Amino acid sequence: MNANSENQTQRPIVSVGLLLAGTLLVGFSMGQWLAPLAAWIGPALIIRFSRDHKLWRGYLLVVIACILAMFIGFSGIWAQWGLWMALIIGVVYGILWSLPYLSDRVMSPRLPGFSGTLVYPLATTTLEFIINHTNPLGTWGATGFTQFGVLPIMQLVSVTGMIGITFLMGWFASVTNWVWQNHDRRTEILRGLIAFGVVFAIVFIFGFIRINLNPASATPETIRVAGITSASTSEIFDIRTADPMPYWDAYFIETVREAQAGAQVIVWPELAGFVSFSEESSMIAQAQEVALQHEIYIALPLLTIGSDTGEPGGQLAENKLLLIDPTGQVIMEHIKYGGHILESYRIKGDERLQAVTTPFGVLSGVICWDMDYPTIIHQAGENGTGLMLVPSKDWLEIDPIHTYMAVFRAIENGMSLIRQTDAGLSIAVDPYGRTIAQTDFFGATDRTMVAQVPVIHVTTIYTLFGRWLEWLAPIGLLFFILLLWIRRGREG
Repeated sequence: MNANSENQTQRPIVSVGLLLAGTLLVGFSMGQWLAPLAAWIGPALIIRFSRDHKLWRGYLLVVIACILAMFIGFSGIWAQWGLWMALIIGVVYGILWSLPYLSDRVMSPRLPGFSGTLVYPLATTTLEFIINHTNPLGTWGATGFTQFGVLPIMQLVSVTGMIGITFLMGWFASVTNWVWQNHDRRTEILRGLIAFGVVFAIVFIFGFIRINLNPASATPETIRVAGITSASTSEIFDIRTADPMPYWDAYFIETVREAQAGAQVIVWPELAGFVSFSEESSMIAQAQEVALQHEIYIALPLLTIGSDTGEPGGQLAENKLLLIDPTGQVIMEHIKYGGHILESYRIKGDERLQAVTTPFGVLSGVICWDMDYPTIIHQAGENGTGLMLVPSKDWLEIDPIHTYMAVFRAIENGMSLIRQTDAGLSIAVDPYGRTIAQTDFFGATDRTMVAQVPVIHVTTIYTLFGRWLEWLAPIGLLFFILLLWIRRGREG
């Protein structure tokens, strides 16, 4: 079957309706929105539109659709960086995410039978593979994040990482289109549906069993963790010009309160410790004294600037996380590395994760955007982290999606997660992504989150082999490209 024979052109109004519906479903299922089912259906409609039109005319409209979908999903998120930056990011991402549709349109019709359904999912996973390893903005826009809350599907990342969900969703879209265009070949359709259905059933059953074989009630031991957002840096006052001492006092008062209530680990949000270099030692000493007196661990995030007025003064700021133990010692210091392209006022961390062994398990910590880089967070799976502490600072437009993104890192690497967030969703989850506690900054009057959290490390297939599995997508796509190239040479 050649490419031209597939162009079963429908009435223009129907064809445009498919593209518009697909665009809206994709746009309203990602970024600021969460609609898991829409994320499965939207791409199938866009593929159908692409197949119904001549190559370049159809592809141009698909590019426009992808750009529009990106603006629907992410324009509010990008707006804080200015109109021009939002336009540039939207156009670039839209063009990138149109490429799998182009690959499908060019290659699939030239492949025999059901094998053509693999082109689109391989192209989408290859694109995400490249983004995961090169994008300075991390994994923003990854398809798998649309499935937050569907726990059986989410468990797939413990085997394959995010690309597993991306492949499954892409294959569903491609198979749907294949069934649509071959509706009169019932036997062939049945075989194809059985092939996809078996894979989907295996994924879903695996996730279901993984969750139910490890019920939350069976966790042998937990610790009490308190996340404190005492005063917001964006809501209360501008801490660059205000006296920080009352701000510190509010956090220390609540820290003591939660310690007396039985908390063993206390986490502040990112920017809570906003100090100048001259004030930093005083801030740390006060935290050490509180940790020693109450025998607790304190995850203390510091943004240290060059002068009392908040101006760098020629010295780059430090955005770092200190972990102080019950003896008052600083046992871990981590410098933020993620999102540096948008925060050039600070130094960039070395991308190495630290882990410390405590009486109740292995602790590690990173800051906010750091969790958006799976190839780096993979170190937490390798070093046996049982609880990841993540002080964070978000804003309304990325609440709660940025927190949801971090949950997938917890499942991938088999660890519990505490993400304490200023101006966003704070969450505590176990290694299977089950929510233990959560508090949304914009919907709560008391922004303290208390949770009984297991500090356990669950070995995952992703931890052992996941980064190798990522290479299967580009290798598979390259195989089909070479196959078509060889066939074309023989025909010539």
